[in-house]
Amino acid sequence: MPLPVSAPAAARAMLRARRPAPAPAPRAASSAAPGPAPAPLSALESAIGLGTFFLSFLVPAGWILAHLESYKKRD
Repeated sequence: MPLPVSAPAAARAMLRARRPAPAPAPRAASSAAPGPAPAPLSALESAIGLGTFFLSFLVPAGWILAHLESYKKRD
């Protein structure tokens, strides 16, 4: 004959079964580029890199906003 199980104990058992396994801790050796940079970037190189990065997002958005009326007329 099975033993009666209390409701709180049964609820704890069900919650324990649904709990996901803990994620493994990240390892320190898994970085993309270990160690310091080979040479520090100059101010010009940083400005060119940041400018290119921001323009790659702003130019397409600006193009869409500038041509929004022509997109609306295509219906």
